[in-house]
Amino acid sequence: MYVLSERCKFVNVLIPVADAFTTGVGVVTDIVHMENYRKCTFIIITGATSIAVQTVRVFAGVSNAVCATPITFKFRTQAAAAVPGVGSDVPTALANATIVGLPTIASVVGGMAIVEVDAAVVAAAGANFDHCALALVDTTAAAAQIGCVLAILSEPRYPQDILQTAID
Repeated sequence: MYVLSERCKFVNVLIPVADAFTTGVGVVTDIVHMENYRKCTFIIITGATSIAVQTVRVFAGVSNAVCATPITFKFRTQAAAAVPGVGSDVPTALANATIVGLPTIASVVGGMAIVEVDAAVVAAAGANFDHCALALVDTTAAAAQIGCVLAILSEPRYPQDILQTAID
């Protein structure tokens, strides 16, 4: 039997709060330890807001205290219409993002961005790098963005019924 929770580790890295994506300065999610996983997918979900997230970047590092090297990643968005409107569940094609970040996440209620991080890219960013984090900034100086971020770690290196922790 296929049990998703035995193949993927779910980590709430940014709880849903009204000032989740702080105006101007931004916010960095909790740092995720990828030592026991080959992939990390960040799911960014916007709430009831009209403000777009202008910059999304991924950082790599050596620990839960040092994670500041920008890396490339893949992404797709799912924001064609406000949820539960027609087309609100249709994702875009997977695209490459540079270390500068991905394009604006539209100001759609319930919009989603799916950020794919490969452990090989994290490891290639520096010696002993096996941690990653997501940074979000609204550079428009408008009201703070409402939203949350969920990290899903997949492809465990050592599969088991109870997956290893990803938070140091």
